[in-house]
Amino acid sequence: PEDIARTVFGSLIENSRQHGATEVTITASFPEPDPVITVRDNGHGISTGNFEKLFTPFFTTRREHGGTGLGLLIIRSLLTVYGASIWPLAEESGAAFAIRFHVKAADR
Repeated sequence: PEDIARTVFGSLIENSRQHGATEVTITASFPEPDPVITVRDNGHGISTGNFEKLFTPFFTTRREHGGTGLGLLIIRSLLTVYGASIWPLAEESGAAFAIRFHVKAADR
């Protein structure tokens, strides 16, 4: 799990950097029934046209810079294995993703 967290958050932060962010904020909230971590940046953000394509295999806006379009898909797959989900949030500026940890009743 520590390696997974390092991969997930490291990749999200690197994506932020590649899209012009100079600051990333990670916050935790505890709405019932499951905790949520939100990762926000002050970069270029996600265009409306790209919003729905973010987790599409091989979709990238950075192909000319070596992007493969697999990063967010890998993040989502890793989180799914550990019972979590990720989705983009609509922001006025920058990009943001929410990660929900689906906690089993027995684990509470």
